Amino acid sequence: MRFVVELEYGMDGVHGQVTREGSERPEPFHGWLELLRVLEGPYSRANPWDLP
Repeated sequence: MRFVVELEYGMDGVHGQVTREGSERPEPFHGWLELLRVLEGPYSRANPWDLP
């Protein structure tokens, strides 16, 4: 999967938006940890790396 990440860095930290491949609606984020959460995607039981 590909992502377009629009990133801004300022006095209040990092923020921006992520658009997933095939999606027209970007997801906003505020902070590095929230960016990682957006990039991880939804929880899937089919993925063996997810915690039960």
